[in-house]
Amino acid sequence: MTISSNPLGTQLLDSDREPTPGPDWINVSAPPVKDKDEWKRMNFRERISAWSYKIIRDNTVLPLPTVIVTYLLIGTLWWVGFRYIFMDADPEAGLFQCGAGCQPFFSDLNMRRFIVYNVLHGITGFGATSSLLGFRFKIAVGGPMLHFLTPGTICSPLLPFVASIFSCGVPGRRSLVTVVCYAAYVATLVRALLEPDEMTSKTLIPVYVMMAATLVLDVSIFQAGRGEQYCYMVLCLIFPDWVNGVQIVQLGLWMWAGFSKIGPWFPPVFPFLTKDSLHCLLLPKEWHAKLFCKNFPHDMNPSNFSTFVACCGASLELIFPLCCCMASPTLQIIGSVGMCLYHGFIINTLPFASVFEWNYFCIIMAIFVFYPGYPGAYTFAFPTSPGLIAFLSVVSFAVPLLGNICPNLVPFLLAYRPYMGNWRFAFYVCHKKAHEKHKKLKSWEDPWTEENGKWFYGMLGSLGKQGHDAMEQWPYILGASLMYVPGYRSFISVMEKLCEDNGWDIDDVLWSHSEPYQNQIFGWSLGTGWIAARECVRHAYNEICQFDEKEMYFIQFEPCSTFACGNYGVQYRCFDVTKGPTEAQYHGKVPYSELASGQPMEYHLKPEQMQSGNSIKGTFLGTYY
Repeated sequence: MTISSNPLGTQLLDSDREPTPGPDWINVSAPPVKDKDEWKRMNFRERISAWSYKIIRDNTVLPLPTVIVTYLLIGTLWWVGFRYIFMDADPEAGLFQCGAGCQPFFSDLNMRRFIVYNVLHGITGFGATSSLLGFRFKIAVGGPMLHFLTPGTICSPLLPFVASIFSCGVPGRRSLVTVVCYAAYVATLVRALLEPDEMTSKTLIPVYVMMAATLVLDVSIFQAGRGEQYCYMVLCLIFPDWVNGVQIVQLGLWMWAGFSKIGPWFPPVFPFLTKDSLHCLLLPKEWHAKLFCKNFPHDMNPSNFSTFVACCGASLELIFPLCCCMASPTLQIIGSVGMCLYHGFIINTLPFASVFEWNYFCIIMAIFVFYPGYPGAYTFAFPTSPGLIAFLSVVSFAVPLLGNICPNLVPFLLAYRPYMGNWRFAFYVCHKKAHEKHKKLKSWEDPWTEENGKWFYGMLGSLGKQGHDAMEQWPYILGASLMYVPGYRSFISVMEKLCEDNGWDIDDVLWSHSEPYQNQIFGWSLGTGWIAARECVRHAYNEICQFDEKEMYFIQFEPCSTFACGNYGVQYRCFDVTKGPTEAQYHGKVPYSELASGQPMEYHLKPEQMQSGNSIKGTFLGTYY
C-alpha cells in the first residue's frame, strides 16, 4: 500500500504493525512508534510525520475525561468566586439563584462587578492558559500571578525606554517597580469590587491608573486580563452610557474576529482546532480525519466539509452580531442566541489555551446587552458620551484595522484575530550544552514543558507510564498538530537546515513551540508572538543568560495581512539570539498558495527561499516588522 503524502504514515498503516493506543482516562496518546530505538533512528521529518498521522487518526490526543473534570472544577471555581465573594446575592440562596431582596444576576450592579471580576480572575492566573490545555502540569492555576510577582523574570514592556529606567537598562527583565505596580493593580480591582454601591470614579480611577502603569511596563499583564475585552469594558464603566460602550466592545470583538477569518488560513485550521473536541469521544477512529481532510490519509489538506464549516463560521460571526443590532426583537433573539451557540461550539472543542471563562463571559454578555427576553433588557444603541465615543473609535476600530492591515505591529488579541490559523507563532531552540545558561531565566515551571509533563505522569507510577513515554516526545505532538496549517509548514525545513549547518543531531537540542514555552517565560501567552518578537526581549536573554553563538535560536513566523487581497505570503526568520534578526541565519517569504499546494509533511523550502542577513524592515516600539 503506497501513500505518497505521508511516507511514515504508510508504515503505520501496514497490517503487520499494530497501532499504538490512543489516550485513556488519564494518559495522552501513546507514542506512534513502540520501539524507542526505532524512534531514535528516525530523522526530524519522520518524527513529525509519525505524530501528525497518529493525532489525526485517533481523533484525540488528550485524555478527555481528565480534561473535562479539570475544567469543570476550574469553571466552578470561577463562578463560585464571583457568586459568594463579589456578587450582590444571598449566600444562602444556592449556587445559581439570588435570595429575596438581592439584586438579580443581570442587574447593572452585578454586571459591572462581573466585568471587573473577570479582569482580576485573568491577571491572577485562574482563567486562560490554566492547567493542562495551557500546558501547565505543575501549577494548574495561579501561575501568572506568581510570575508577575517575581522580580527578574522576563517581561515585555509596551514602552521599553520607560521600563529601562526601573530595570537597570534591561527593559525585558522585570523590575521591582513592575512587581509593585502589578500588586497595586490587583489591590485596586479588589477594592472596586468591594465598593458597596455601584462603582464610582473613586474606585475606578485608581484601577485605570494601575492598568496603564502595568501596560507600559509589561504587556503580558494587560493581556492576561483580556485587555481587548474585559479591560476595555472596565474603561466604559465610568461613563453614564457604559452599557452602550460594552455593546460596541462586544460587537467589535465578534465582527473583527469574523473579518480576520476571511483568507486561505481558516479552512486548514479545523483539523488542529477540533481534534480534541467533546464530540470526538463519539466518533470511531479516523472519522475526524475523514471529515476534515480531503482524502485521508492520501491527501491531508482541508476537505470541502472543512471549507464549508470555515465559511459558515466566518459568516455567522458577522451575521449574528448584525442581528443583535436590529430593532426587531426576533432578529435580536436570533443574534444573541446564535452567538451563545457559537461560543458553545468553541467550548465543545476544548479550546487551545483553555479559554473557557472567556467563552462563558461572551455568552453572558450576549444575553445581558443584546437578548430582549428578560426584565429590564437593553437594546442596541450607540454611545453618546464624547469621551467614550473617542475611546471606542480607537480601540474598537482604529487599532483592529491597523492590526489587520499590519498584523506584526499589533498584538493579535488587540487586533481581534482569534481562532483563524494566522497567528504570529514561534519556536525556540536551545542546544543542550547551553541548558545551564538557559536555566538562568526565572520561571516557576520548566519552560521545556515536557519535563513538567514527565513529572506529572511520573507521580502516577505505572498508571502514568503511557503519558510519561509520550511526554518525552511532547514537542513533536504540538509541532505535528500545527503542520496542518500551511503557514508553519516551512518549520521542518528550517529545523533540518539548522541542524545540518550547525553539525547537530536533532537529539542535541531542546525545542518548543511558543505557547507552552512563553507561558512559563513570560507568565502568560495566548498566541501573542508580539511579546517575544522584540529587541528588548532578545537583549534580556543575552544579559541574563550570556549565550554564545550557536546556542539559542528564535524561529519566528509572521502573520499575513487580511488586506493582502490574494497576494498572501508567510514571512519567517531564524536567528541566533546573540546576533538578532538583522543577521538572521535564514529568512524568507513564501507564497501561501505554495505552502498549501502540497502535503503538510512533504513541503521543502527552496534554496532561494532561505536567505541570510537582515530579515526585518525596522522596529516599532521595539517590535520587529
